[in-house]
Amino acid sequence: MSSKVKLVLTHGRVFVWNAEDVRILREDYRIVGTLVGCLPRAPRQNVHLGLPVQLMPEETQLLLSKGVVELVDGGSLPEPDEKKAETFRNMRTENYEGQIESFRQDRKREIYRHMSKIKEGKKAKKQKVLEERRKAGEKIAQEEETEEEFNVEQISIPAIAEDNSMVQIFTESPWQDVLQPVTDEWKYPQSEHERLRSQVFSHLWGRGYYMTGGGKFGGDFLVYPGDPSRFHSFYIAICKLHQVKLTALDIISMGRLGSNVKKTVLLCSIDSEDKVVCTSLQWTGIS
Repeated sequence: MSSKVKLVLTHGRVFVWNAEDVRILREDYRIVGTLVGCLPRAPRQNVHLGLPVQLMPEETQLLLSKGVVELVDGGSLPEPDEKKAETFRNMRTENYEGQIESFRQDRKREIYRHMSKIKEGKKAKKQKVLEERRKAGEKIAQEEETEEEFNVEQISIPAIAEDNSMVQIFTESPWQDVLQPVTDEWKYPQSEHERLRSQVFSHLWGRGYYMTGGGKFGGDFLVYPGDPSRFHSFYIAICKLHQVKLTALDIISMGRLGSNVKKTVLLCSIDSEDKVVCTSLQWTGIS
């Protein structure tokens, strides 16, 4: 990788706006994140989402510790000056002009596809006009009754209206390279529980797993043996401080939680030697 991936910090949350950066993080570093942006062609729904990708704090901290990313301040982007505005307008104009010829070629192909229907329609229309003229007593010359040759190349196809042209919608600012690096704003982890989550995430990631947030399954992380687009999660990781006492009801609840969604619960903590300890819980029921 020639340069570091840019992670944009905005109001305490970290986003990846560039599609190529998202691919690199997923394929090279097993960092998945969550798509949180609306799709330009379907903005009024929240089932299928697009860029940007939002990263969990644990994902961000792991990448920063590996030195493969740069955290930049999303609020440091300056207001566009007249030069940038002119560049943007020129780009829109070039984009529109490039679509004109493409539009005309598409229209010609459409005409060719419907050539037989167009010829029949023109012939029927001409015959109707001639019939009306005959009824009016007008004499029709023989050459007027001859069928005209229909040449698509001679048709004048107007340019597409600029209001109907396709517009490039940026998924990231084209001037994002001017964003300033974050120096002292990133302060994760701070609490003991955040430190626990961060270490557990790093521990499981280091063993080759993919991970996403586990809130919808009642845990801290969902743990996958491969890319989540191809595999179901095997484990629900639940982070508990080592000194916290658990009752038998707590253990049973976590065991049944995993059983209901056909996953193994990983009870994760940090022991007195600052090592991550994972205990698997599986509900077998009573025979």
